[in-house]
Amino acid sequence: MKFKIIDEHIYWWPVEVQIPEPDKPGKTVTQSFTMQFKALGADAGMALLKEIEALATPEERQARQHDELVRVCQNWRDVTDEKGEEVPFSAEALKACLQFSWFSRGLYKAYWRSLAPDEARKGN
Repeated sequence: MKFKIIDEHIYWWPVEVQIPEPDKPGKTVTQSFTMQFKALGADAGMALLKEIEALATPEERQARQHDELVRVCQNWRDVTDEKGEEVPFSAEALKACLQFSWFSRGLYKAYWRSLAPDEARKGN
């Protein structure tokens, strides 16, 4: 396939999240969904990083720690609430999920693997 230069590259990628199992101490359960990412160019990524680093206090930087994910995540599939109802994607819903380390860790892992798919295929 020939390489295509496009203005916006938006794609779906699988995400796996290891969540502590409520009734089994020390055990986790894997839950999965699919996230739609919008590729962020290197210049935009560096500008965002510099913007966050320039904030005055550690608290301000902490509040913006997931800004890159909030910016690149566009939509999700197969995300439900406790009743099994689909949860529509929104920046607010994403930010609420990012408050849990297992969710943010799984999402970061999927995002970085999407940027280096050969590494993901090797299992690294």
